[in-house]
Amino acid sequence: MAARDHLSQAFGCAAPEHFVWQTTAPFVSDRERDLVRAAFLPLGERVLDVGCGEGATLVHLGAPAGATGIDLFDDKIEFARRRLPSCSFIAGSAEQLPFSNGRFDHVIVRDLIHHLDEPSRAVDEIVRVLVAGGRVDVLEPCGYNPLIALHAITRPAERLELRSNATYLRDLLGSRLQIETVRHHQAFPIHRLIFHPDVGRPALATNPIARRVTEKLEQFSSWIMPKWAWAYIHVRARLRVNGEG
Repeated sequence: MAARDHLSQAFGCAAPEHFVWQTTAPFVSDRERDLVRAAFLPLGERVLDVGCGEGATLVHLGAPAGATGIDLFDDKIEFARRRLPSCSFIAGSAEQLPFSNGRFDHVIVRDLIHHLDEPSRAVDEIVRVLVAGGRVDVLEPCGYNPLIALHAITRPAERLELRSNATYLRDLLGSRLQIETVRHHQAFPIHRLIFHPDVGRPALATNPIARRVTEKLEQFSSWIMPKWAWAYIHVRARLRVNGEG
């Protein structure tokens, strides 16, 4: 499969250190939890997390009992199963979901669309497994944001982040779903750089001065950065019930 060939080298193995950083690291985990909950709550009764990775998103949502996660790579799925026994996980492609029609009433998708060679196929599959009236929440990086653009330019596997913007996502999802809201989050999340385990210093997140300076920088950025260039885009959409316009 094209998607597997394109992504396996960069994302084929579980990344326990990144999972721990996302879910437990000082400062960072709080921001991650706030972002995920702002995008995906309230949850439906039958939740599917498409591109679940190691399960960090579901952790921040409280590991809801009965939720299902799917990811392309077996190693990530095995890791998620060990960490979140209250949820179910299965390996499979977003472009060919191994579920029956109308199986879920809420599909959540984080940081996946920009990786797909044929994202419209994934949208078609999401629509197929949704019950009529079901909800979709997509959270994606914005290629207009300086930090996201730098990430895309310096990491070949993330290059397609540059195509990601609110208009692109609205058009992609709006072809099959009724768009309800488009929101923007985290104007300039420099904490992801300063406290990153690879390019920053995670230990600084425990320093009150470093935390305070980071908070002030991010607050200031929210005043000067135009909303269309904030780092994350959240699109909420719903599958039309027959007869709805």
